Amino acid sequence: MTREIVELRILPPFAIARLGSSPDPMDNYKLVITDPIGTRQIQPAETLVVNRETGEATAKHPPFEVRFRDDDYNIRPIAPFLEVWVRFAGDDKLVPLTTKILSSLKLKPDALKWDVHVANIKAYRRTGDLNDRVEAKTRAFSNHSVHALKGKCNNFLKGKTLPLGSVQYVKPTKEFPEIRLRFTPAAGKVYGPPPDPGGYDPNIEDAVYDPEKGKWKGYYDPTDITTDSLGVRKATNPAQIYAGKATDDGVNLISYGYLDDECDGLVEVSLKTKGSELNAYARIAAGPPTFAPDGMPVRTVADELEQAMFGPDLDSPVTEQEIADVSDIVRRALETVRLMNTAQMNKPSKQRGVGMARMDFLDTNRALESIVDPSVADSLAIRSRHERVLLALESGSLAWFARVLRHYDEVGDLSDEARRKMPALMRSADGRHLALTRRQVNKVRMAAEYFINLSAGGQQ
Repeated sequence: MTREIVELRILPPFAIARLGSSPDPMDNYKLVITDPIGTRQIQPAETLVVNRETGEATAKHPPFEVRFRDDDYNIRPIAPFLEVWVRFAGDDKLVPLTTKILSSLKLKPDALKWDVHVANIKAYRRTGDLNDRVEAKTRAFSNHSVHALKGKCNNFLKGKTLPLGSVQYVKPTKEFPEIRLRFTPAAGKVYGPPPDPGGYDPNIEDAVYDPEKGKWKGYYDPTDITTDSLGVRKATNPAQIYAGKATDDGVNLISYGYLDDECDGLVEVSLKTKGSELNAYARIAAGPPTFAPDGMPVRTVADELEQAMFGPDLDSPVTEQEIADVSDIVRRALETVRLMNTAQMNKPSKQRGVGMARMDFLDTNRALESIVDPSVADSLAIRSRHERVLLALESGSLAWFARVLRHYDEVGDLSDEARRKMPALMRSADGRHLALTRRQVNKVRMAAEYFINLSAGGQQ
C-alpha cells in the first residue's frame, strides 16, 4: 500500500550564503574545541561537489585541506543546500524526500517545481522609491540547469541587470537520491552609475544605475527633525553606512549611488500527488564572506530566533545543554574581543572613527570620557579577563559574571557603572551598547544559581 504524503518541508528553513568570486564553492568543515581558551580548530567534513553542467553531486571525503581561497586567491563562496523533506499520513516524523519515495508514488524528480524570488532593496530602503527595488525571479523549473538570478530594476540603464547569484536543482543519483537545491551567491562585487566626467572608480564592476531616473545617487539621510520627522524615523541606524562623500560641514553623506550584489528572498517548491498539490518554502540570504571562520559573534541571528521561538525565560531547573550554551556564550565573547581594537573603542576622541566612547559623546552629548581605565582596555588585558571567565565557568564559578552582564533595558544607561558592564565596548545594531538577548542573560543567571547551589551542597 502506497503511503500518502501530507506535508512538504524545505530544510533548513533559513540558509545564509556568503559571497565569493571563485567558481569553486567552499568545502564543508566543522569547528572543534581542543583548548579551553584557545581558538577553535577547523577540520574538514564530508562535502558534496556539484557538477554545474550535469547537476549531479559527488562526495568529497576527508582528509583534505580546508581552503577559503582558490589557487587564484579568489574567495570561495559558501553555497548552501536546501533539502526537501516529507511527512506521511499517520506519522509525525519528517523524512528526506528521495527518488525511491517518488517512485512509490509513480513520480519522477521532474514532478517537483521550483520557484525562486530574491531582491536587493537597500537603495529602496533609503529612497522610498519603488523603482529602486532590485528583484530577480525564476520561472517554475524542474530541470537541473543553472538558473541565474538576474536582478532587474526600473531605475537601471537599459538592458542592465544586477547579478544576484544562481540556483540549481541537484540531479538525484543512485549515490545521492535526495531531493535538494543549491543556492550559489554572487561574487561580491560593486555596481554603480556611470562615472562623472573625468571620474573613475576601479572598484566598480559595471555601471547599471541610471541617475537620470532614480535619486539613489546624491541621496543623503535626513538629519533635520524640524523639517522631516518621518524621514528621520525611517533612517537606518547606524546611519551613513553607504558609500558616499561627506559635505563640507560634515553633516550629510552624499551617496555615490553604488549597489552591492547581496540579496535575500524565498525558495518555493511544489509537488502534485493524488490530485492535490503540496507546497513549501524557505528563506535564503547572501552576505559577506567570513573572515574569522574559527570564531563566532557573541550575539547571532540564531540567538534571536531561539528567543523568538522559545521566549526569554527558561524552564527550571537548568539543564546540561543550557550549561553548555553558557560556556559557548562566554567563548563567543572571547572570540569577539579577539577581533576588536578595544583601546580604540574606549578612546574618548572627537575625531572620526570607530569608538563607543566617541559615539556616546556624539549621539547623546555625554561627557567625553573613557569607558574604562585605558590600562585595562588594552586588547591583551580584555582577552585575559574573558579567558579567566571561561576558565572559571569550566571550574563551576559563574556568579560574579552573571552580576556584571548588561540587560536589554540598560543599553541606554550611560552612567560609568552601566557602560562598564559586559559585553563591554561593543556596539549593537541600534548604535548603543550591546546587550545579550534576554534568553542568553537568563541562561547565564540560572547557570550561576546552579553552581552556587551545587557548591553549597544543594540538590539539583
